[in-house]
Amino acid sequence: MFAKVVLYLLALAASGYGEEDYRTLTRKVQQLMENSKNYVFPVNNKRFYEKNPDITDEPCPQEEFDFIIVGTGTAGGVLANRLTEVKKFKVLALEAGPETPQLSDMLGMNIYLHRSQYNWGYNTTAQKNMCLGSRNQKCPYPRGKMLGGSSSINFGMYVRGHHDDFNDWGKTAPGWSYNEILPYFKKPERATFSSPIDRYYHGFNGPQAIGIPNDTPFLTQALVDCHIDLGKTEKDYNGKDQDGVSRLQFFLDRNTRSSSNHAFINPARNRSNLVVSTNSYVTKILIEKDVAVGVNYVRNGKQCTVKASKEVLLSAGAVNSPQVLMLSGIGPKDELTKHGIPIKKILPVGQNMQDHQFFPGIFYRTNRTFYNTSMEENVKLWTENKRPLTPSLGQQTISFWNFMGPDDGQPEIEFFFFGPPMITSDIASILGYTDEYIESFKQLRRHSDISVNIELLHPKSRGSITLQSKDPRDYPVIDPNYFSDPEGIDLENMYKGVEVALKFNNTRTFKEFNAQLITIPSKKCDKLSKLTKKYWLCNVKELSTTLFHPVSTTKMGNDPKESVVDANLKVHGIKKLRVVDAGIFPDHISGHPNAAVVMIAEKISDVIKKQYGYCARRGKYIRCS
Repeated sequence: MFAKVVLYLLALAASGYGEEDYRTLTRKVQQLMENSKNYVFPVNNKRFYEKNPDITDEPCPQEEFDFIIVGTGTAGGVLANRLTEVKKFKVLALEAGPETPQLSDMLGMNIYLHRSQYNWGYNTTAQKNMCLGSRNQKCPYPRGKMLGGSSSINFGMYVRGHHDDFNDWGKTAPGWSYNEILPYFKKPERATFSSPIDRYYHGFNGPQAIGIPNDTPFLTQALVDCHIDLGKTEKDYNGKDQDGVSRLQFFLDRNTRSSSNHAFINPARNRSNLVVSTNSYVTKILIEKDVAVGVNYVRNGKQCTVKASKEVLLSAGAVNSPQVLMLSGIGPKDELTKHGIPIKKILPVGQNMQDHQFFPGIFYRTNRTFYNTSMEENVKLWTENKRPLTPSLGQQTISFWNFMGPDDGQPEIEFFFFGPPMITSDIASILGYTDEYIESFKQLRRHSDISVNIELLHPKSRGSITLQSKDPRDYPVIDPNYFSDPEGIDLENMYKGVEVALKFNNTRTFKEFNAQLITIPSKKCDKLSKLTKKYWLCNVKELSTTLFHPVSTTKMGNDPKESVVDANLKVHGIKKLRVVDAGIFPDHISGHPNAAVVMIAEKISDVIKKQYGYCARRGKYIRCS
């Protein structure tokens, strides 16, 4: 007994947390969970125009900056850090949200941040073919609103995509083929995992830690083994090729979310040439004679104007960047004319929207119990860099499936496994389901059930971001137009994913823990013959929701009729203005956008430095000779 006490005290000392720290942190976790039940989102941006006594006043900037970064999310955080490596560059980074809360560090709490002030609180328009089991047929559309943006609120999965995704980009955008962008995947990365890893494809000295949480005893290996039973091999999916099964890699620095705020903004906050302004909502880019010269923004009821001598860098994300561009007079002619916005440049802003959706409707009940522990015990485990709170929603493994070409080609479907602890009814509420479905989710057992999540990687359907009006107080209109492709390929590929998910139950591994298929009761779908194709397609339309991976709304390309920015991410026809975020994707990728957006910002940071005559020499940026 004495030895156990000594070991426990040593563990406390090593973690840097004492008993009171655990209790305080546990109370914060419990408070976040409780607050999420009753949080009501604002319906517009009116609050930015009202004085808030909790926000410290600051005067409008009088000086001119070299660069103004609009948004400090995944890309904006990288830009703020990398550009201020050049001491001569003076940079202003404007963020609409507040400072990042402590609990953002804990990936296992991310879903509860989705119903808080740190999320813009958007919803899609009512959908005809998906989100049918969501309130008013509208899927919630989380977007991070804090330093780090969506990298501070997302599931934290590090999934780069398939090599051919980027080779396809390179066909229309010079410099973006896989071999050309690989150095920019490696540059920011500090890989902390060892096996399996294709070392050539990873970086080990960058500021952003990428890690794999410790295994859930028995379960993690079993989920790998069941894929092996179906013919997959275990490999590093961010390495030479994707085709296989892997333990999930995360933006994870030991136990801490390695967001853009953690990895890039915080280390640069003390630089004299960087000014970060939170609670600052950009409403317009100032354009004079086809040149971006600055921005208007609102902070704590005060409207400010600030000028940029070199460039405005728009990194507000694939939803908000199109909104800002259109409010500034850059967008489709019909959309600008409709709202009475003076036209600066006609470009297809907000068009070609693509998004990943996922179906969380297949569950397996095991004969094991995992993490049947108190929240305080789970918090203690987190401080020791252990599950269940180091990943989000108990995520375990990932695999990729190609139905239309060679196994090592671009996959149509990704599987990722949740649990335990499992999706519960309160999380179903956060995901936006109707009361009927929230009740249905109560049948799940959070400590023994596994969720097989099916993600559609290359949707054929196209949506849009448009405006409600020319008033920046109004939210943008988000219409992903899910499952709208005329040939029905998106739905067919999701069903093929369902067919694979059902095969897991026939594997030797699943039989070892007596896995039983669990489905979510549905008044509509249960009228159909159980487990038939029609039954599953009904469930897919009812329960599928967004992974909030919007891309291509400010598409990169050569033709201004079909794209918004060129290969250097400069807005066609407007000088000194770039868009640097997921909106520039020419097409969606076989992965999750966050890793690719970090890569994009790293690459463009170098492009900007070189354009203005600065080169790296022995770790410093000096004038190129």
